Amino acid sequence: MLSWFAVCCSGLLHINAAYKGPRWQFYLFKPLTIAILIVIALMGGQESSYTYWIVAGLAFSLVGDVFLMLPKDRFIPGLLSFLVAHILYSVAFWQQFDGPMIWWLPSLIGAASVLIFLLLLPNLGQLLIPVGLYIAVIAQMAWGAGEFWMAEHSQMAAYAFGGALLFMLSDTVLAFDRFKGPFRTSVLLIMSTYFSAQGLITASVLFAH
Repeated sequence: MLSWFAVCCSGLLHINAAYKGPRWQFYLFKPLTIAILIVIALMGGQESSYTYWIVAGLAFSLVGDVFLMLPKDRFIPGLLSFLVAHILYSVAFWQQFDGPMIWWLPSLIGAASVLIFLLLLPNLGQLLIPVGLYIAVIAQMAWGAGEFWMAEHSQMAAYAFGGALLFMLSDTVLAFDRFKGPFRTSVLLIMSTYFSAQGLITASVLFAH
């Protein structure tokens, strides 16, 4: 319980520093939040391939966080780091799926992803292909988590699916903030959904069987 309290405090300190400073607090607590989640997963999860895939995804997320926080723009390395993280999460989720495919789910997620891409399209410029690929990868990650939940309806699967959906929401707000223009509450929305997403995905490890 104390470890989850530490996650909440660290995440809130990062969000507060994004608006009010100091800068050292901003740079420290974002990667620290993910680092604590890695420790939670390693200490509380079973020794299984699912745990290792999720921990690897958290590790690449931490790297992506560092790239995106650097004063000089490192958007592409950050994007690639999170792309790898979503692929690792996808492997973890799809490995758990064993059942008939629910085809309306990818149709719904795919339609939402295409709509987001079309809204961003006029502002993407040379990043059209990287952003399009990223959207496709995170969409299939959410699809994998959704199929897992539809097949099993376990607490583990529910946490995984909830985390995947929140990750899509966080990245969508981030994309609109970057390509359409920032707005005051964007950091709060992006980071609260991001930390919640990573927290739920980490929690799924604790219920792995």
